Amino acid sequence: MEKNKSNVLYIIIFIIILVVVSAFFKNLKAHQKKEYLVVNNRILEAAKKCFLEEKCEGEILLKDLYERKYLNVQVNPITKENMDENICIKYDNNEAKFC
Repeated sequence: MEKNKSNVLYIIIFIIILVVVSAFFKNLKAHQKKEYLVVNNRILEAAKKCFLEEKCEGEILLKDLYERKYLNVQVNPITKENMDENICIKYDNNEAKFC
């Protein structure tokens, strides 16, 4: 009987650990999505401003925004490396979008 109780206790502890670990990774993934959303919105807002001021037209690259001083160098929030300067952005229907 004592052995049965200890097995049940181990199973309960294992299930609790499994739930905590899965919740941690789910929360981490949601946090990373929000970090990317912030960086992407910053880029799109700078591009929209450039298009509205008519200093940009057609499709532009992220490096064009850097050169025109609309944006400082953006860093990937996960890898902590500079964002790829060849990211394409276009202005369509009063909205800046990634190509």
